[in-house]
Amino acid sequence: MNLIGARVKVLGSNDPSKKGLTGMVALETANTLMLDSGSRILRVEKLGLVIREFSTGKILTGADIAGRLEDRWGGRRR
Repeated sequence: MNLIGARVKVLGSNDPSKKGLTGMVALETANTLMLDSGSRILRVEKLGLVIREFSTGKILTGADIAGRLEDRWGGRRR
């Protein structure tokens, strides 16, 4: 699942200050999501994360999106 460009809301996180954040996923790394909130870019750790994707309404956990995007797609392994 590619989240880049998706609008999401953080429902839960190991960092309580991240709960309630909304934004568009601007970048995804193996361990974090970068959310563009309109006024700033926010880094959110995937570990312990629970998000809702606005377009589909799906609830996703950090385990669902763990690792690199290319690896989840079954891309080339090094």
